[in-house]
Amino acid sequence: MAHNQDTRDAARRLYIEGLPLSGAALRSGVAYDTARDWKSKAKAKGDDWDTARAAYRISEQGVDDLNQQLVEDFARQVITTTRELEAAQIAAADKAQLLAQLADAYAKFSKAFTRVNPAYSGLSVALDTLKTLADYLSAHDKAALKALQPHLEEVGAILGKRYG
Repeated sequence: MAHNQDTRDAARRLYIEGLPLSGAALRSGVAYDTARDWKSKAKAKGDDWDTARAAYRISEQGVDDLNQQLVEDFARQVITTTRELEAAQIAAADKAQLLAQLADAYAKFSKAFTRVNPAYSGLSVALDTLKTLADYLSAHDKAALKALQPHLEEVGAILGKRYG
């Protein structure tokens, strides 16, 4: 089914204003795959919806609010990935390794972000401590790391409230 330009524009606008692509698609009355295809084709033509979204956030929220949103978005992705790892049908050792890599990526993101926004330094230290713990358990006690995995989301929320 072909969609008119108004429908495409609506999906783009909703995404840029902050809805996830799936939500923008739903509100526009199109399939997620269709919206994803429109976004991809637009980028190939020089219309990067993500760049427009970032610019919109800066103009609407200011840099401090945008920085907070970036941290929250990344943390949300880490939590989602952790949940997917928990449900994945892969060997425990592989899960532990992937979890350690995820903790490393989160720590690196936090460290880099702290350089541009020192207000997050407490969170950075807390996350680095969590990464160190995950690395240690990965090397010395994989069963303990597996036991810790279901609690990481709660620990992340506590750290976010305390330092974020």
